[in-house]
Amino acid sequence: MIKNTDGGLLPRETYREIMDLAPICSVDILFFNKDKTEVLLFKRENEPLKGVYYGIGGMIKKNETIESCALRQAKREAGLNISRDELIFGGIQEEIHPNSVFENVSYHAINIFYGYILDDIEQIKLDEQHEEYKWFSVNNETLHPFITAKIKKLLEI
Repeated sequence: MIKNTDGGLLPRETYREIMDLAPICSVDILFFNKDKTEVLLFKRENEPLKGVYYGIGGMIKKNETIESCALRQAKREAGLNISRDELIFGGIQEEIHPNSVFENVSYHAINIFYGYILDDIEQIKLDEQHEEYKWFSVNNETLHPFITAKIKKLLEI
């Protein structure tokens, strides 16, 4: 289940049906060190991209603003209270994966992404979707191509 804007939960089967029928609109955040030479990524526990280090984020809820979604996801997935004023808009990227958290349902998202300078990672508290996190060089050639594209756009800003 995922939470609705009123704090309730969207039934898992409803979420599955949405993902099966249409792209979802999602918001991701990439955290950088002060000089933007490293990006903090989180190892995913579920599909798509299980076991891959990726940014955090998720689906925008009905009547939720894009920035509010970014703040909510930072809090929910990493335990971080971040400032709306310090979000760096990176752009929009389409992401398609052959699988998702649901069997026989592909993942298709229109992803709005932000960057954020993060000073203190000691306050991070991971949710059940991630098993660990670590810093990577922004020039690391082993990162997922979607992450590499986001980094490139955010470094141009």
